[in-house]
Amino acid sequence: VFCYIQDINVFWRADGICQHCGKSGKTVDHLATRCEKMLGHDYTRRHNEVLRCIHLLHPNRYKFRSSKRIRSHSIQEIFDNEYAEIRVDTRIKTDVKIRKNRPDIFILDKKNKITLIEEGITSQDSLQIAEIEKPKKYDLLAYGLGSIYKCRADIIYYVMTCNRIVTKYNKSHLKRLEIPHNLEACIQSIGTEKTVETIFIERRRGLEEHHYVSRDVLGTNTTLKTFE
Repeated sequence: VFCYIQDINVFWRADGICQHCGKSGKTVDHLATRCEKMLGHDYTRRHNEVLRCIHLLHPNRYKFRSSKRIRSHSIQEIFDNEYAEIRVDTRIKTDVKIRKNRPDIFILDKKNKITLIEEGITSQDSLQIAEIEKPKKYDLLAYGLGSIYKCRADIIYYVMTCNRIVTKYNKSHLKRLEIPHNLEACIQSIGTEKTVETIFIERRRGLEEHHYVSRDVLGTNTTLKTFE
């Protein structure tokens, strides 16, 4: 799997252009993390699957329900009981209007602690930048929530590349999120699996298009070679 998604020659021609954006080259790196036109479908689907793994722990921890199976775990938008309030991908209200107010997971521990969790899968070139810069977008939200609830508001950004590379801060984030090693392995495996699915579909689509173009050029009765 790792060899497959790391192989920049996985597509049959090096000069192919991305069919989604029509701008960049059709490389694994571009299709896995960089194409803006794929953000609303492929990347969102992968993001939600990884988020589901991270979310699994919190309903258990705050006694909303007991579930240990990732495949059967479903995300509920809002949990609220005497111990905590958990919100997923919802706008968080504050006294002052804040534009960036929709973290992946919002946890209000009613013992006076707030945690904002953001998850991301990015390219290797952007990994360090994402680790440092992206959490800053919730600084105002954390400050506003801290003022409202009179408690500390922490921001945790779990980031990795599509082929499981993480930063030196990853261990610290896992410890703060209390993610065990087996769940971390599942998170990384699912992120890679969804990336491979996307790349495989794009490669197959490219081969099919090449087949049709060759047939048009050579004639429908011409025997075609298989390009691999």
